[in-house]
Amino acid sequence: MKEPELKDDQNIIYLNKIIIYLFLLLLMLFILFNINNYPNNTNLNKNQIKSYIKYIIDCKNHIRYNRIKIKNENPYVSICIPALNMDKYIERTILSIINQSFQDFEIIIINDNSKDDTEDIIKKLQLEDDRIKLIKHNINKGVYYSRIESVLFSKGKYIILMDPDDLYLNENLLKELYNYNLKYNLDIIEFTVFQQIEGRRNIIYPKKHYESHYHNFTDQIINQPNLSELLFHIPNNNSYTHSICRNIWNKMIRRKIFLDAHTFIGLDYFNDFVITADDMSMNLVIYHYANNYSNIYLPGYMYNIRRVSMSHGDAGIQLNKIRAINYLLYFKIIYRYIKQFNINRKILFKEIKNLKRFIYFIKNFNMTSYESITRNFLYEILYDNFAKKIFKFFIIELLLYFENDEKIR
Repeated sequence: MKEPELKDDQNIIYLNKIIIYLFLLLLMLFILFNINNYPNNTNLNKNQIKSYIKYIIDCKNHIRYNRIKIKNENPYVSICIPALNMDKYIERTILSIINQSFQDFEIIIINDNSKDDTEDIIKKLQLEDDRIKLIKHNINKGVYYSRIESVLFSKGKYIILMDPDDLYLNENLLKELYNYNLKYNLDIIEFTVFQQIEGRRNIIYPKKHYESHYHNFTDQIINQPNLSELLFHIPNNNSYTHSICRNIWNKMIRRKIFLDAHTFIGLDYFNDFVITADDMSMNLVIYHYANNYSNIYLPGYMYNIRRVSMSHGDAGIQLNKIRAINYLLYFKIIYRYIKQFNINRKILFKEIKNLKRFIYFIKNFNMTSYESITRNFLYEILYDNFAKKIFKFFIIELLLYFENDEKIR
């Protein structure tokens, strides 16, 4: 018996293969195009990139630039750094400040009870530059406490917070911020963050989504009342999304704004051992008290991605516990902030998903003392007329989870 012809079926198979190959080819061309043009997305030329790499390498190699120091009792900017066991990084971090072309600054470092050579390195640098101020803790008090303490101790007109293992990418960062601010007299100026994985030479440029997501107001001035809600959505737009980077260390902020925000947040939060989420809490209130804001495409901050760190390493259950506590404190501040200043309550719906997650940790890790605190706070919202009825359904769901061990949806 004659076999049926498979010619048509074979043609279909060949056609499908061609379509798949064409698709893969187009995908590869798209990827190659984006890789080849990636530096162009940053508005940097090759010489600029080389100069930034050189500056980082110089600081890492402990090279001092010949700068004329400015000693001012009330400097233009105070750079505040909390440090805990950072002897591997702290010198290069400080050198990236000292090597700046703009020299009207002070450096305030909180040694948060380090057990390594961090303090010895700082004291050695103090002998070279008395603009470095050192405060020592006899017990570990945490990042938030140290940051606020350094701001309270500072005398600068503006504050820049810096992590002890990061560097300034651009030797003209402070100079360019100063010149930009001469034009506009801003309360907050945000600048661009680059990243580098520890042990690698290559710089990770800001991704497209980072630029469009966070820096969508480049060189514009945002004033109140729009500024208060800018952390949560774009003004005059129903899309509730983060339109400003919530990290605290890529901004120059007027010192008075920091103090006003700290007064609002209060000592309860100040005295808790807050390690994560402090950026969110502080930024939330800072943007309310500030009168104006701008971000500029100014490559300035090099974020060091360490393989083992609180943010990126495997810190285990202890880190989840800390995050659970911190996020509960953060949500309490959000609720009080929205209620006191009559901010749009839609923000609460965005944050409730994260609150659910961290309440799960509190319950699952048998954090008994925080169970009662959480339960009391949920009941407070439930009986508060400020919270809308639909939002209270979420609160009831969380309370049922506590009482009846029901699964959070």
